[in-house]
Amino acid sequence: MKFIPSALLLLFAASFFSVWLLDRRRRHLVLFSLAFLSVSVGTVVQFALWPSDIGLNTLACAVLYTAGPLFLAEGVLVRSGKRMLVVEHAAWMTLVVGLLGYFYYAEDNLQLRACLLNLGMAGIVLSSAWQLRHLMCGSAIDRALLWMLSGLSLTFVLRTLLTGGSVPINDVSAFFESPFWLWAQFAMSVLGVAMGLGLLVVVCADVVLGLKAERDSDLLTSLLNRRGLETRAVQLFSGAIHQAVSVVACDIDRFKSINDRFGHAAGDSVLATVAETIRRCVRGRDLVARIGGEEFVILLRNCTVDDAYVLTEQLRREIAACDLAGLPEGFRVTCSFGIVESQSGEQLWDAIGRADKMLYAAKHAGRNRTVADRRELPAAA
Repeated sequence: MKFIPSALLLLFAASFFSVWLLDRRRRHLVLFSLAFLSVSVGTVVQFALWPSDIGLNTLACAVLYTAGPLFLAEGVLVRSGKRMLVVEHAAWMTLVVGLLGYFYYAEDNLQLRACLLNLGMAGIVLSSAWQLRHLMCGSAIDRALLWMLSGLSLTFVLRTLLTGGSVPINDVSAFFESPFWLWAQFAMSVLGVAMGLGLLVVVCADVVLGLKAERDSDLLTSLLNRRGLETRAVQLFSGAIHQAVSVVACDIDRFKSINDRFGHAAGDSVLATVAETIRRCVRGRDLVARIGGEEFVILLRNCTVDDAYVLTEQLRREIAACDLAGLPEGFRVTCSFGIVESQSGEQLWDAIGRADKMLYAAKHAGRNRTVADRRELPAAA
């Protein structure tokens, strides 16, 4: 019975590792697995008193118990695109292991060792939660993860404050009968399972959202595809209150000739460069999609035709000035644009169809220009 908490933690370690084997891009799953494995092995080492020398056992447990929250903290940070500095890892490990070693070899005090270890683990988890505080403005899953980390660190602190006084000063055998240890085992079983299940829910949600993003994204440019655009644009075109949405249709001029002259690899480079330039020039709240071979659509939220024209002209000049890999030096790629403003009750593809008519007008007028609804046809650029 006494090894049940270790077995439960080991089960979660195996679960996270198994999911990682299915999707090795998610490196944080290995870190989650190592976090549960470290604490599981630490519990066995402590309970079995292996090595039997109390000093060595203390140091071994300190390393394993400290490694657990360090792996967990690194995992949640990596999931969010952050990292814990190697110096920070080393500082935490040195601090906790050093204090426990001091309070055995220099001043033998089991009570202080137990309390400092738990407070150190709380500090590690809390520091990762602090670095991820921006997740409070993120998705429900991100906020739930942040609350889990905060709750876990708080549990370590409260349990230490409430039961730390029951730990004997230097009687190791009595330690395993103390309320502190009994509550630690209970917390490890209950909170370990809760944390493991919570992280598995987060992982499953990440996988589902990742699959959805892949389904809705263009593989080459990472922009939205037709399906992704339709999904994201629903609220823009179905709201009870009409908001100004400018629809910009974009087409790369003479793209077929680029493929024919320089090959499809060069054509792919052109598509990727144009996509990146569009992404860089538009605002964060706008939608950008590749809906065909060399065709792009941009939805500019709360933007009139006149404002959209200014932005698009800047974008057109940016694209024309790009240096492109796989093409001769000095070769320039240009784009033509058509702009309309959505009308109340109009459907997405109806608006795109009107923008396409403006685009065709730009093509017929000589390419490398922008034609907007209700604006005079521009002169050649």
